[in-house]
Amino acid sequence: MIGGARAALLLVALAGLGACEAKRTDETPPEETPGPAVEAVDPQAAESLSRAIWDAGQAQVADTQAAVEALNRAVATLLEKPSEDHLEAAKLAWLDAHREFAAALPYIRLAFAPASMREQGRELLLAVDSWPAQPGYLDTVPGYSESGIVNDTAVELTLANLRRQHRLTAHEEASTGFHALEVMLWGPTSERAASDFTAVSAGEKPEALAANRRRALTGLMAEALAEDFDKLARRLPYGANDLSRPFLALDPVARLQQIRAIHTQVLDEELLRRLPESSESDVESSRAADSKQAILAALRTLQANWQPASGPGLSVLLLDRYQQEALAERFVALEELLLKMEDPIELAKLEELGEARQLLEALAGLMSGTVEVPAAEEDMTPVSVRDQ
Repeated sequence: MIGGARAALLLVALAGLGACEAKRTDETPPEETPGPAVEAVDPQAAESLSRAIWDAGQAQVADTQAAVEALNRAVATLLEKPSEDHLEAAKLAWLDAHREFAAALPYIRLAFAPASMREQGRELLLAVDSWPAQPGYLDTVPGYSESGIVNDTAVELTLANLRRQHRLTAHEEASTGFHALEVMLWGPTSERAASDFTAVSAGEKPEALAANRRRALTGLMAEALAEDFDKLARRLPYGANDLSRPFLALDPVARLQQIRAIHTQVLDEELLRRLPESSESDVESSRAADSKQAILAALRTLQANWQPASGPGLSVLLLDRYQQEALAERFVALEELLLKMEDPIELAKLEELGEARQLLEALAGLMSGTVEVPAAEEDMTPVSVRDQ
């Protein structure tokens, strides 16, 4: 279930941790990463695992950056030579980049976990993943032929202006990020044609025509994504940035506590939020039919960190045997459930949505260590009471 360069890197870094013997530590996690006290964790094992997870995050962000660059190139090709094949290639590049980003999300949240970094992290995620995106804010929609930035010539189409327009008066007014670009590629009604990106040279001011502004807007969105992930990738390596320093400054056991806190937050604030409470919800744009795959990508990152295919992960250091077994069962059950659900997930059956929410909540409880799992009956040691 776990694959790719990120998982391989993590597994290599984890090699040898199994030989570490557990011992108690009195280290207390920092105030900004509260959680259950971590006992009997070997500091050397915590050091190796915490660095392995950071390294895996750096690799995953690099993969995301490469996928976003490929998306940028695909969009450029579409704009240079509009065709249905090039439009389809741009959509496929979007899907690949979006899933790579979803897999990187737990690592990005970890990088910006310190209180001094949280606002920067929030701004980054709002820039690249603000959703839902209102189609009428960007382009022509049925019944409103003059709607959107493509028709508003008062908005000069520059990268700086595009960022200023982002979430200008409402959260759904996205002008940058994956879901804004999704609107441009799939179209406001999921009926985008390649001809919509054909350049028009007629008139005194062809640059003011909606078709040409659509081309400019789409290109700028792809450029903004590439710029954001390039900046992020350059801030992650050890010693060359300001992101790894606060993480490395923590005691190794405290780092595990910070990772644990971030992972439970990702389950609660990101994945549960993306899972609709009913089949009527529109919590995320469904045009790309990608909401389920994005959830799966993020879950596989969490699974690779907690229970990798080989070598110990977070569950071995932070959970007891019964919690580890329950966590593994929930991961398998949730993946199996998601794989058989509709994609986009908004179309799934109500009972499946409810079951998925319960499994996500169970994962969060187990990861946090607040849920105790009783020993199985066959593991209980029988006690014999003899008459005196």
